[in-house]
Amino acid sequence: MTRPTLSVTALTAIVSLWCLILLNLPLWSHLLELRPIDGTHTAAFLGSFVLLSGLAINLFLTPLTLLRPLAKPMLAIVLVSAATANYLLSVYGTVIDKVMIRNALETNAAESTELVSLRMLLQVTLLGILPAAWVLITPLKQQGWRRELRDRTVVAAITLSSLVAVAAAFYQDHASLLRNHRELRHMLVPVNFIAGLGSHVAAQVRRERPYLKIGEDAIRPRASQRTSSDKPVLVVFVVGETARAANFSLGGYPRLTNPALAKIADLVYFNNVSSCGTSTAISVPCLFSDMGRSGFDVHEARHRDNLIDIALRTGLEVDWFGNNTDCKGVCRSALEQRVDRSRHRDACIGNRPCLDGALFEDFFDTLSTIDEDRFTVIHTLGSHGPGYHLRYPAAFDHFKPACHEVDFDRCTPAQIVNAYDNTLLYDDHLLAQTIDQLRALSRSVDTALVYVSDHGESLGENGVFLHALPYALAPRVQTQVPMMFWASAGFRSRFDIDIDCLRQKSSHTLSHDHLFHSLLGLLSIETKSRRPELDFLSNCRTMTHSKPAT
Repeated sequence: MTRPTLSVTALTAIVSLWCLILLNLPLWSHLLELRPIDGTHTAAFLGSFVLLSGLAINLFLTPLTLLRPLAKPMLAIVLVSAATANYLLSVYGTVIDKVMIRNALETNAAESTELVSLRMLLQVTLLGILPAAWVLITPLKQQGWRRELRDRTVVAAITLSSLVAVAAAFYQDHASLLRNHRELRHMLVPVNFIAGLGSHVAAQVRRERPYLKIGEDAIRPRASQRTSSDKPVLVVFVVGETARAANFSLGGYPRLTNPALAKIADLVYFNNVSSCGTSTAISVPCLFSDMGRSGFDVHEARHRDNLIDIALRTGLEVDWFGNNTDCKGVCRSALEQRVDRSRHRDACIGNRPCLDGALFEDFFDTLSTIDEDRFTVIHTLGSHGPGYHLRYPAAFDHFKPACHEVDFDRCTPAQIVNAYDNTLLYDDHLLAQTIDQLRALSRSVDTALVYVSDHGESLGENGVFLHALPYALAPRVQTQVPMMFWASAGFRSRFDIDIDCLRQKSSHTLSHDHLFHSLLGLLSIETKSRRPELDFLSNCRTMTHSKPAT
């Protein structure tokens, strides 16, 4: 029996229909929640939405099939990718945009494999791999370019006429829905990831920008005033991962997730801090940049000096300890010290990312050799999901029962929160332990610590998990982050820092925008790039009355 052949246009239409009906069920479910069918007009409008979605899918797939030899491989890749996107949408409520694409491309293998579950393998196989295999074995009809052009022209004419008809009948409905629910634009598979990938690639191949040096006037005048009796200064900046302020007991969360830190009397917790982004790829570069959230561009940041570059320019010693995927280009001028897995076999099991405890142990090993002023950054893996249960040792499995799965459908909401809260309990222990270590240096080193998380996390609110929603759509739990400050008595005296004043101002609105300028102040770096009004310490110290400092 001769196997039927299909034209490229017909095969593209079939793949589009498959994506429309089976790979967009999360979109249709969400759409029905927003616009329940309550009459013929709504039913007709929803039908027009489905029609437009199908046309959009076919429109995006058509350019991928213009080269006939690549048509089937490209459609096969789209099907597997679309099935994966469908899984992420259905299980975690993850919307796909260019930021999510960047996150995916910058995530290492160890973190990516945490998403793999039996359900994911089955779902991607049934909805993606098997249809892709069918596409690859389906023979294409041999037809000349004139016939192919005619077919594509017919499809284009149908698309155009349908758009005109829908616009005439339901323009106001579509405009209102998409304006008020912008998440719908990022839920249509595979348009979402094709558009996101296109935006990401376009940004990567953009004409190279000239490198911009900032803070070239940066100096540390107090360093030149240092006498032999002055102690060196150590400022530690801990960048947390995926810790949301809503679950910090220091900020009022009823469950005790910060018992160790709560016992530190001279610690100040700031409970109204917003992040620069909802993903590490945005927030970490933004944290160390002078651009601020409103003006931040991740590509420009790669061609512009950041806080690390400025600190090194002044001759300050800079260390970067990293347990996250990487430093997102921030530490390009400094050596990133990764966890030595061979030294921490208990904390580094198999191919899993190491526990953060190993990272802090490596940092503690450097505390006996501080002779000069130093700035240390500790970039943790923190509460990165969905494998929350992999972020803490068994001794911190305190809130039970905790979810020990990456497929959240296999856990109750309470179990997921329990696992997440256990990660915060472990972070609490590590941060308190670090402050104890710094306090022990008080006779020989003046020390300070700043902690802030890069972004928050959704734990099932409105059916959304994880993070990286577009900032305009993100709930507060993804943008409100914990921040705290601690300094030794010697450091506070030296820089005339009033802890009581800071505590009184701890509820003031702050953001990641303040960190660049505040850290420059803590490091005694003077430059025109620093804006004193964005230093969260500026109103709680009188620098003109402070003692000579390094």
